Amino acid sequence: MYFPTKKDIWFSIIIFGFILFMILIYIFGGEPIGWQLITYKSIPGYIIGASIVTLLLWIWFGTGYKIEGEFLKVRYGPFKSKINIKEIKTIRRTKSPLTAPALSVDRLEIRFSKYDVINISPKSESELIHSLLAINPKIQLDDISLELNEN
Repeated sequence: MYFPTKKDIWFSIIIFGFILFMILIYIFGGEPIGWQLITYKSIPGYIIGASIVTLLLWIWFGTGYKIEGEFLKVRYGPFKSKINIKEIKTIRRTKSPLTAPALSVDRLEIRFSKYDVINISPKSESELIHSLLAINPKIQLDDISLELNEN
């Protein structure tokens, strides 16, 4: 079962604002002043710029969570992670702005294995939690009320 990520307006502004900024530099930018190893209007500059835009779009459209068998697979653009659901200890809500495979500040902190932690932000938190609990009913939920009718 696939769970897309929740997307905050702030992440939209940051990602698409940066993409727009890069495009506008290539369209309206003047000649660089001084000596430059790589200028943005050179072939390596175009390759680097296109790579950054591609990576940001890949992260935006390729972030999600999938339950396959006994594993929770996390995709964050080109980055992948695989968590054994039987090893999940606790799930709790957090608003951590730290780096995570999530495009929202409203996140679920999943503690698994011995010391591992991952923050995710599925659109339908309760459906994901119910799916995880169906596989591992020993998961502790810290301050989470499960409502199936989330938006």
